Amino acid sequence: MQSPASTLAAALRGRECHVERREADWSFDFGERLNIAASVPWRVVTKDGIAHADEDDGQWFGLSKPVDGEARANELLHGQKIVGVELDRDTADLRLVFDGARLDFFNNSSGYEGWHASVPAGGKELTVIALGGGRLTTH
Repeated sequence: MQSPASTLAAALRGRECHVERREADWSFDFGERLNIAASVPWRVVTKDGIAHADEDDGQWFGLSKPVDGEARANELLHGQKIVGVELDRDTADLRLVFDGARLDFFNNSSGYEGWHASVPAGGKELTVIALGGGRLTTH
């Protein structure tokens, strides 16, 4: 039997991502009931550096209108497929490597859950949860 991290990585490879801003968190949809919900900091990194981060949503940065974080993240990730998945065993930080960018989730609490993934696995749904302190659990 695969570990939760291996199951998640296998399910994500080759998929595209659609980002949605929700009231209390962000949703990252990979199709076919595969989703990551994140209430922790996240960012999209390209060859030029940090291209967008969750905290940029709604900021003006001297622009004519505030940054639409959902639109910006989707623009940066549009058409890209996941080629690698990395999970830090000490912190449960998650990195999704696309063919032209990467998406980093920073698990930033010793007590609160950071992100959770819903993964179809063997006809059932596996939920992988990044716990505070950096551990993973499933249900």
